[in-house]
Amino acid sequence: MGWLLETGRVVAIESDAVWIEADRSSACGRCAARAGCGQGALSGLLGGSKGRVRALSGDDLSAVQCDLGDQVWIRVPEATLLSGTALLYGFPLTLGTISSVIASPGGDMWAATAFSLGTVSGFAILHRVIARFGGAMPGFAEPQLARKAHDAEVQVAAVG
Repeated sequence: MGWLLETGRVVAIESDAVWIEADRSSACGRCAARAGCGQGALSGLLGGSKGRVRALSGDDLSAVQCDLGDQVWIRVPEATLLSGTALLYGFPLTLGTISSVIASPGGDMWAATAFSLGTVSGFAILHRVIARFGGAMPGFAEPQLARKAHDAEVQVAAVG
C-alpha cells in the first residue's frame, strides 16, 4: 500500500493526535490536474490557503513527541484518498442521477430540478455524516504522523 506525504506545522496537540496546518497551495502547485480542478479555485474563493487536518500518532512519531510549531510529515494511505474522492463526488452525483431518472417522466424541467435537489441532498447527507463522526468519514483511515521534518525538507517540498 502506498502513502501520500505532506508537510505541515503543528498548531494544536491532543493526547493521541495533533492538528496540522498545511499550505493547500503547495499541494495544488505540484498537482498535474491543477488547471482542471476546483479545489484551488474554491480555496481561493473562500480565502483559505491554509487547511487544518487532525493527524493521529503514527508508528514512528507520537503526538506527545510534538511541540507547537513543529514541522512534521503526515501520511495518508493512497486507497483512502481514492475511495474518499469517489465517495465525496460519486454519492451526490449518483443521488442526483437517480432523482433525475425518477422525475424524468414529468419532463426536462422536473428532471433538471430533481438532479439539482438530489445532488445538493447528497452533499448535505455527507456533511451531516462527517460532522457526526467528528470530521472523519467512518471506515476511512485518518492521516498519521510520519516523522518530524527538517527546515531543508520543508523548503524542498514547498518548491517541489
